[in-house]
Amino acid sequence: MNLTDNEHNHPGREAELLKPTDTSVVDHLWIVIPAYNVARHLGTLIMQLREAVPVDRMIVVNDGSSDDTGKVAEESGVRVVTFEKNRGKGLALRTGFQYARSMEARWIMTIDGDLQHDPRHIPEFIQMASRGSFDLIIGARRRGESDMPWDRRFSNWSTSLLLRLITGRRIEDAQCGFRLFRAALLDGVSLRCRRYDFETEYLLSMIRKGARIGWVPISTLYKGGSSSIRRLPDTMRFLRVVGRYLSKRNGGSG
Repeated sequence: MNLTDNEHNHPGREAELLKPTDTSVVDHLWIVIPAYNVARHLGTLIMQLREAVPVDRMIVVNDGSSDDTGKVAEESGVRVVTFEKNRGKGLALRTGFQYARSMEARWIMTIDGDLQHDPRHIPEFIQMASRGSFDLIIGARRRGESDMPWDRRFSNWSTSLLLRLITGRRIEDAQCGFRLFRAALLDGVSLRCRRYDFETEYLLSMIRKGARIGWVPISTLYKGGSSSIRRLPDTMRFLRVVGRYLSKRNGGSG
């Protein structure tokens, strides 16, 4: 079933960093931050996120970092889950989701710990959620306006195009990890990916479930640091996720 997604909402000006006002969403919102060697940026991110939610509703999953990521998180007052060794962004997110749901979160936001996602867009996510028309809201990176490296730009474009073709749904950005969703969407959903393929698996699972998906155009802040993405292995994982989706859609066991 092809549900209608929102039209692209281009804000007339850059979103200001301010406290969202829709308490029906904000009062039940938890933020999950997967974090791997992001000590340099994490403190600044948490400080900015405090404009949206208090620190006791932020969960940092320290994914086996070798720098001071865990120390920065603990000193910031957020809730911290620590993996002794690197286990992958997907598992970090799944763990954060489980924690948030155990605290009766109704809405969960995910944002990367390296400040690649600009927290000033959070009010736009909140405003869309407050309309009641969407279950999942995803940031759509402005490929033509950002300093996104060419290989990431191509990967973003090609994976989004492929998912659009196989699902018949409007897919603006298949890989963006800046998301806000109803926690209840996780009911009855089996997620097993552990690395960067998780975000694709999650998106396809929500499409199978009939989620109403909205998109928020966002700016991206690439700071020239090395990426944890491994192109060939992660591409193969992405294709396996797509293959499982097609198998289930066509009546296979997946």
